[in-house]
Amino acid sequence: MQFNIYYLALVSFTKMRLLLFLICTALLNSGCKKSDSFVPVFIVPPEFSAYVNSFQTEAAARGIIITMNNLIIEYDSSMPLTICAKANVISADPGIQKKISINPNIVCWNSNLELETLIYHELGHCILGREHLSVLLPNGDPKSIMVENNISLYAPCIYPIDGEPCDQSYKRQYYVDELFNQQSPTPYWAE
Repeated sequence: MQFNIYYLALVSFTKMRLLLFLICTALLNSGCKKSDSFVPVFIVPPEFSAYVNSFQTEAAARGIIITMNNLIIEYDSSMPLTICAKANVISADPGIQKKISINPNIVCWNSNLELETLIYHELGHCILGREHLSVLLPNGDPKSIMVENNISLYAPCIYPIDGEPCDQSYKRQYYVDELFNQQSPTPYWAE
């Protein structure tokens, strides 16, 4: 009779350990479901692909390797007329689908450099995780391409006034450097 009591106690103990093991395994696995189900999507219209590619090239030139397999750029006619483009997220997390919406109802850029600035700005939000930055350089120019509502940072002037120089493209190097490295030194032209 004593043998049966020990046997029943051992069986009960084993069943409890098995049950505890199954509960712990279920709890550990439940946290992995989100990342297991994420499938990145890459859809970029041809008119924007050169800018996405050059963004990657500029990053690589600064030692930053960006795998761009998680990006959707699309037109969104429901956007207010005050917004040219919008990123769906401010995050560098590759486990989140990145999406840039472009407003087709307004003309926001007058040159390829302005379009580049717009795309780089939005990629700064959703690929680099950068927020808007309203800080100014000593000469009053924005410190960053991440400034809100200014895509003419390094574009040529549309209407030259009083013979003022209109080619701002010499500023591009600084703004692209700053986009990938917020600690970039103040450029000579901003002193």
